[in-house]
Amino acid sequence: MRSKLVLSALVVAATFITAFAQKESSPRRIVFARGATVARVTGYLKRIDDEAWFVLRVKSGQAMHVEIRGRGLTRGVVVFPSGKQDGGPGGVIFDGETDEDGDYKIRVTESMMAEQWRGRFTLIVRILPPKKS
Repeated sequence: MRSKLVLSALVVAATFITAFAQKESSPRRIVFARGATVARVTGYLKRIDDEAWFVLRVKSGQAMHVEIRGRGLTRGVVVFPSGKQDGGPGGVIFDGETDEDGDYKIRVTESMMAEQWRGRFTLIVRILPPKKS
């Protein structure tokens, strides 16, 4: 019984932290495990105008692949450190080489062109080291 209460408390706390930490002004930082080239994070969208923000540090010249998998149709945007943007409908929203050092933000929303839905999504980011000259 006690383990169920602890688990319930952890789930509530994780939901609160996830919801709070995914605004543009306080995006959720994506951290890669030591030696890993892929990171997976989950989020939750509640309504058509909801959005989730993530951030990760990337060096110029790294290959970056960003994919969103959701319960419904999604849209994603990658915001470069300079403010320029790239993205599109869910699935693979960015697949290319980065040309700036710094924090890249990723915005995830529901697709305005599809049925409204509510639920979890997974953001998958793959980063490879810069090519050696």
